[in-house]
Amino acid sequence: MRLEEIRDARARTCRGIQPLPEGDFSGSVGIDFQLRPRESRIRRLKRLIARLALALSQAKAHEQLGVDIPFPTNLIALGERFAEESAWSYMLARLPDMRRLSVLIPGCYMAGEDIQFWTRQGVQRVEGIDVYALNDHWAKLIPKLRAQWSTPVFFRQGSIENIPFADDEFDVIASAAVLEHVRNLPAMAAETARVLKPGGFALHSFGPLYYCFGADHCIGAYGLEAGYDHILLAEEDYRRKISDRPFFERATKNPDLGFWAVNGQFSFAVGSEYIEVFRKHFDIEYVVAMISTPGLEYRKRFPDKWAKLLNAGVGEADLLLKGLSVVLRKPARTKGMA
Repeated sequence: MRLEEIRDARARTCRGIQPLPEGDFSGSVGIDFQLRPRESRIRRLKRLIARLALALSQAKAHEQLGVDIPFPTNLIALGERFAEESAWSYMLARLPDMRRLSVLIPGCYMAGEDIQFWTRQGVQRVEGIDVYALNDHWAKLIPKLRAQWSTPVFFRQGSIENIPFADDEFDVIASAAVLEHVRNLPAMAAETARVLKPGGFALHSFGPLYYCFGADHCIGAYGLEAGYDHILLAEEDYRRKISDRPFFERATKNPDLGFWAVNGQFSFAVGSEYIEVFRKHFDIEYVVAMISTPGLEYRKRFPDKWAKLLNAGVGEADLLLKGLSVVLRKPARTKGMA
């Protein structure tokens, strides 16, 4: 099993701040941008009904999960359905006048829905940061966004572990599918708190967490039985599988599916560790835990492998917890001050 290698990787990467890759990566990715003048009706409807839909499914979800999550949650979701929408619904109901908000989007990539949602609302300003600079692409996207909406939008290279803005600058920070890749969680939490104004909100939706089914973003391509091989396999066997680009090309048409695994770009953290670092800087207002439905199926179909994981000391809830959607609020006073 790879547990020792996973712990070593966590110890190596969680101390410092990840350096930003040099150069413009626009030439490495095609421009993937679609202007959406209106939010889809389906997205609006899902956000409207999300909290009620999840509330009505709690008895079934807890029954299928069968174990306690080791930290407080407001709701649990089987899979991802309604989890992120529920968190958004909670936060949006508590925001003041949208036109006065300044918003930061870590992991902005190329101005997708995470950016365009806020420009539609007519907020005061939107800033996007990404570890990989896409300067040529961003220079082409900004005029299109500003021609459609009057909201000032800016992009720059930057990391959520070392945010390139002054203290108390933003009313909202929103990220999706970012925090599972962040190596230094204490730095991430401290930095997001630093740049938020007192009373400001942070919404993070992230996963898969590293100990759940298929959490390395690629091993699940080998089928259901391989879903926990990122933990169960010996290191040499695991490295061989995640480096098999011809297999990923055949199975998924994406030969680079193993990129995150090969580069070890993960937090290697369990859900309770995220909650712990959030609690040091924020009031935790709302938590939705997403449960891996393939993980539930794996537990049922492969009891011997499941027992091996448990006997090695991996928590059952950690094996099944796919991700979290959380709403945090920066207190008016710094946490820990009288």
